[in-house]
Amino acid sequence: MEKTYDVVFNDNENSNSKGFAVDLDSAIAYIQANNGSNYSYFADYKGGTVAVVNNQTGEAVYEEQVK
Repeated sequence: MEKTYDVVFNDNENSNSKGFAVDLDSAIAYIQANNGSNYSYFADYKGGTVAVVNNQTGEAVYEEQVK
């Protein structure tokens, strides 16, 4: 079974998932292209984190701070 990944935003109070089922490179590219912007949840989670999560295991495989 092919692994799929979602993008998840977290801060001290909230968590939101984009509901993606994409490959790892696409998920990381989405974060890198949009972090620092007001696109989607990036505006709401400034100072929090955004992570790429394996949909099959729930494991975060990439994470960075929301700018």
